[in-house]
Amino acid sequence: MNSKITEREWLEDFSDFVSSDGAPVPKNLSQKILGYVHRELNPSSWFVFAKLIGIHSVVGTLSLSICEQFGMSPFNTGISLAEYFMKFGHSVCMALCGFLFIGFSVALAFFILKPEEFFVLKKNSWIQIPSLGLLSLAAFVGFGAEMVFGIGLLWFIGAMLGGFTPILVRKKLPAGFCFTAA
Repeated sequence: MNSKITEREWLEDFSDFVSSDGAPVPKNLSQKILGYVHRELNPSSWFVFAKLIGIHSVVGTLSLSICEQFGMSPFNTGISLAEYFMKFGHSVCMALCGFLFIGFSVALAFFILKPEEFFVLKKNSWIQIPSLGLLSLAAFVGFGAEMVFGIGLLWFIGAMLGGFTPILVRKKLPAGFCFTAA
């Protein structure tokens, strides 16, 4: 028995489909779909910040392998950009290390976050990036880093510059340019 549909039968079925009034969509299903679409297009600031912290946890830990922060390097690679940065002085070294530590995380977040999530990060960057920097400083202290206020402040200033630079660069990119893979 041949179960293939002919082109003529297909066109007739399609014409019947197009001309039909269709069945009404149940109200609860319609609301459920609209709610899902709304949540996907408008992610929570807390959700985006949680993803940013997750990204930063991985990227920050990996960045310690190339630039130790406050003498901390979990991988003990023996090489560090901090040695190169120290040629410019301790203050510049701390600012550059903070710049890289937060800057790498925010820059990589643009490759990972969905466009809608990036928009939320950009909209709330004035609170999320400083919070990320303060959480990072707290983590360093929690893991035993010795820090004085002046050096911590220089690191934080560099971290803020590093965190906001990818956002400012992203604003300058042509319309339609997207870092995200999604």
